Amino acid sequence: MKNYLYWFNQYAWYDKIFIYNKDDFNYNEWDIIKDWENLFLVLWKEISFSENYNTIYNKTTEFSIIEEWLLKKETINIINRMVYEWYTTYKNVIKLFCNPEIEKLLIKKPQKISKKIWECHLWKHCIESKKGEQKLVIVPDIRSYNNIVEQSKFKWIFLYSLDTQNKKDSNRWKIKTWEESLIVSTSSEIFQDYNNLKEIIFIEPQKWYYESQQDPRYKIETVIKKLWEEYNTKIKIIESEEIF
Repeated sequence: MKNYLYWFNQYAWYDKIFIYNKDDFNYNEWDIIKDWENLFLVLWKEISFSENYNTIYNKTTEFSIIEEWLLKKETINIINRMVYEWYTTYKNVIKLFCNPEIEKLLIKKPQKISKKIWECHLWKHCIESKKGEQKLVIVPDIRSYNNIVEQSKFKWIFLYSLDTQNKKDSNRWKIKTWEESLIVSTSSEIFQDYNNLKEIIFIEPQKWYYESQQDPRYKIETVIKKLWEEYNTKIKIIESEEIF
């Protein structure tokens, strides 16, 4: 059985994916494993466009596990579908969900986790997270965020493309470990490893910011649909005239 490994090496071969054919390979999908100084992500035994990947990883050495199940099943399904439906590469999709410099992401893993329950006000709309669920509010840009979210009374986590990578890594763990249950984000940062995502609030969907011009090229409505299908979440659309 072929095992596909994603190599976190900036000079790795096409799409950073290699085949490992050893019979003693006993790791799970989406484990992070190490081979000397090299870190790998274990992909599916069946991947999209497998005919493109023929490079064999021939080094004869033992792996050690660094992190089990870096991403959840729902996130894995979304990544695989994005590669297949948008005819793009795993390299371009995986970097949306985790820092390509994987060591820096792993270092930020929290030692202590405390789940928080928050609420925020979008002027006349009150969005409240409840115990055992997460909610996502998508805003078109930082200006809209500053204009429509009341920032003096309530707390939540805000994801923005111009955040430092260090902050992005910390925020990813807070969402993955359920430390934060209410997430407000611009569209480019919604690619997260959610827990029981129960509702998506989509603000001003007519904005042009909601479409990526780089590979992978996506419309945010398509990504929201995939989140809806995986998490069976509610979707609420708030138009401009409904905010104030």
